[in-house]
Amino acid sequence: MIQLIAIDLDGTLLSPDKTISPANKQALLDAEAAGVHVVICTGRPLSGVRPIFEEIGFKSDHSYSVINNGCTTVKSLDWSVISYDALSEEDLVYLDQLTQEIHPQLSLFDLNRYIILNQEPSEIAKMDAGIVSTVPVPLGLEEVLEAQPIFQGMFIDQKEQIDAFQDTYEEALTQRFHTIRSQPILFEILPKDVNKATGLKALADHLGIPREQVMAIGDENNDIEMIEYAGLGVAMGNAANHIKELADVTTTTNAEDGVATAIRRYVLTNQN
Repeated sequence: MIQLIAIDLDGTLLSPDKTISPANKQALLDAEAAGVHVVICTGRPLSGVRPIFEEIGFKSDHSYSVINNGCTTVKSLDWSVISYDALSEEDLVYLDQLTQEIHPQLSLFDLNRYIILNQEPSEIAKMDAGIVSTVPVPLGLEEVLEAQPIFQGMFIDQKEQIDAFQDTYEEALTQRFHTIRSQPILFEILPKDVNKATGLKALADHLGIPREQVMAIGDENNDIEMIEYAGLGVAMGNAANHIKELADVTTTTNAEDGVATAIRRYVLTNQN
């Protein structure tokens, strides 16, 4: 019996227009009412998660969020941090030096801010920050070090520039960090060996829930580890084929209430 549902946001819970469908919302509330822990697992920072929880309107303390691609776990009842992994001071100095020689901007995330290191935010950074309900703030290295903990970094630019950046720097960065090409315009930097699955496992252990009772739903490369970790890994119908191949099952697309379909098929029909 599934006791915890881990759900990605963009491309999964959210429709293509970045809204929550009535069917998905009701399925989440029905799962909560059945005593299931509902966990949003996303690459978004806290600013991009809180409005989603407020819209859903959970009524119990069974809802959590694993944000920053697994770096930070918060309880949605009061937004308290349960656990986190962060980039070290040495990591931040290294990334600061790297920004001196590259074109993509580097964004960094503490709990409440979308920081652009050493530069004024580009238009694409402003657009991305707007998606997660915030405004990018330019800071220098000294200010960033004072802002610790910094949970993750993200290189952002047009697809062609990120392609070139990845070709040149990915091998070296992967030696030091966990890296993800989560979107065409984003190349993400996390503490080594940290991903959505590590954050999800830590929360499941905290709640005393074995992986066999965890269902994870996602569509992108940053969902791979949590889909593989879960007892029931679910790929969205709009996921790439390599995501579907590693999942246990595939649901409908995010334009067709795929989260609601999976919850009703694999969770609520099996509740006592």
